[in-house]
Amino acid sequence: MTPFQKGATYERISKADAGDEDGVIRQGEDTAELAERRGIPIGTRRFRDNDKSATHGKHRPDYERLIAAVQRGEVDVIIVYMLGRLWRNRRERAEGIEILRNHGVSVLCVKGPELDLTTAAGRLLAGLLGEVDTFEVEQMSEREQREMRQRVERGQVPTGPRCFGYTADGSEVIDSEAAEVRKMFEAITAGATLSGIASDLNSRQVLNRNGKAWTHNAVRYLLQNERYAGLREYNGTTYAGKWPAIITEDQWRQAVSLLQDPARRTSPGPARKWLLSGIARCGVCGNGTTVTSGQSVSSAGGKAYTPYRTYKCRGPVKHLSRKADPIDKLIAGTEPGEPLGLVPQLLAREDAGNLLLDDERPDVEELTAKAAALRARLQVMTDAFAEDDEADVLEFRRAVRRVKERLGEIEQQMTSPARAAALGDVVSSDDPVAAWAALPLDRKRAIIDMLMTITIHKDKPGRGFDPETIKIVPKLG
Repeated sequence: MTPFQKGATYERISKADAGDEDGVIRQGEDTAELAERRGIPIGTRRFRDNDKSATHGKHRPDYERLIAAVQRGEVDVIIVYMLGRLWRNRRERAEGIEILRNHGVSVLCVKGPELDLTTAAGRLLAGLLGEVDTFEVEQMSEREQREMRQRVERGQVPTGPRCFGYTADGSEVIDSEAAEVRKMFEAITAGATLSGIASDLNSRQVLNRNGKAWTHNAVRYLLQNERYAGLREYNGTTYAGKWPAIITEDQWRQAVSLLQDPARRTSPGPARKWLLSGIARCGVCGNGTTVTSGQSVSSAGGKAYTPYRTYKCRGPVKHLSRKADPIDKLIAGTEPGEPLGLVPQLLAREDAGNLLLDDERPDVEELTAKAAALRARLQVMTDAFAEDDEADVLEFRRAVRRVKERLGEIEQQMTSPARAAALGDVVSSDDPVAAWAALPLDRKRAIIDMLMTITIHKDKPGRGFDPETIKIVPKLG
């Protein structure tokens, strides 16, 4: 007759494809057969963890339930396929042996001995067998790591799930997805938020690699993935890959730098829905408190209630509440028949390109003078060519091209990368007003925050909207 009356089985397999349980099922069949042969009652005490690696230390919920049952006195023997299925490393093994010793629980292995862990000999044998298992796991891990390093050094395409923008094997670019990847990198450097980028993708029904909607975390992971720059990091070293890059290394590093900036707000929160919330300042507070947004209602004769948006002081005392629409129109408006807002007016000026200049460069005056001299030279060359009927057209074009190349180099040196990322595509557009109107909300907010400080003061009751109550202080130019 068997000395065990409260048997339990435990099965675990390290790696399994999604939905594949054949491995643990085979183990379960073998452990159940051993229990039947030894006459050990199992009942419902069957525990199973599928795809729980020894090297990656995944959480094992059924193992924890098994140990809890042991500690409640519900188990006197655990039947496993082999000892390495029960414990994955030295720490788990040491803790497990001590728990089983304290509760008088033995271990039976389909492929291995019976271990009475209440005896010193049983614990010694369990320890020795476990060390052999650990040695094999660690040796396999070392081989895998060496193979991985070799693949990285050779620039081979990473394995694993498909990367958005690439085919399943990672060797070719999917043009439509690659275009979206470039837009994401351009947007983050232009001041867009992660939530804003995700909202834009979802509004256009662009799905992620799994055919699902985007989240801010998914966008963050993509933007920090060096693979898009044709690179791969391994143990702190960056290696060049042999697959096609979608963006440049500089674009990737700039995005990573922005996302890792301690000054950047790490809590995603809800995406901003209104133009100036969190940007404009309250004119009543003396501590720089910004305004938040809200909803209010007005009534006509006590019969009808009309909702309208408001900007309110964010401080504990809500001593400021202003209708949002006229303020938004003053700052950003582009409605036909209405006056242009201050920002589109500024972006449409002939000298709007000056907004891109890095005025903190110590040599900005020298570079500005050189650029002005080159522009004057171009004008002189054009005038001289127009007056000279015998001038050589090809020679004139070559000369103009050389001067323009030098001018472009100087203008590039004068340009602030941050300002160019936020404003460049709008300022250089054929129609800056239309380009501004087409921008998503988070891009507009980033540009406003870069261009000006807005302070909202209390309005004067009964006088309608007074633009003088909105104070604008330029930050650039």
